[in-house]
Amino acid sequence: MSPESKKIIDFHFGAYRRQGAKGYRRKQYGRLLNIINDIFDHEPSAQGKLDRIGRKQIIGYWCRTEDETEKTRIEKWRVLAILFKALKKPSPPRPRKKCRAH
Repeated sequence: MSPESKKIIDFHFGAYRRQGAKGYRRKQYGRLLNIINDIFDHEPSAQGKLDRIGRKQIIGYWCRTEDETEKTRIEKWRVLAILFKALKKPSPPRPRKKCRAH
């Protein structure tokens, strides 16, 4: 992840990590960083930029992580939804039980 992307995420998630159930929110923040790094590693169309992450890249991520539990995937979707809202993008696609081959 580029330092610019990290700064953008830190800016939008600074208050998120400091309020409420801090342990859970820090865990969610760590998950978000792992998701973004995974997308940058496996989706060349993202080109390492947050504004290039969209529906296609998120669906690709869900296909790569089909073995996770439904609860974990929903929690990851929630943190992605917060990021997309902060970046003023449409809501990310929800994870499906089975991924279609593309």
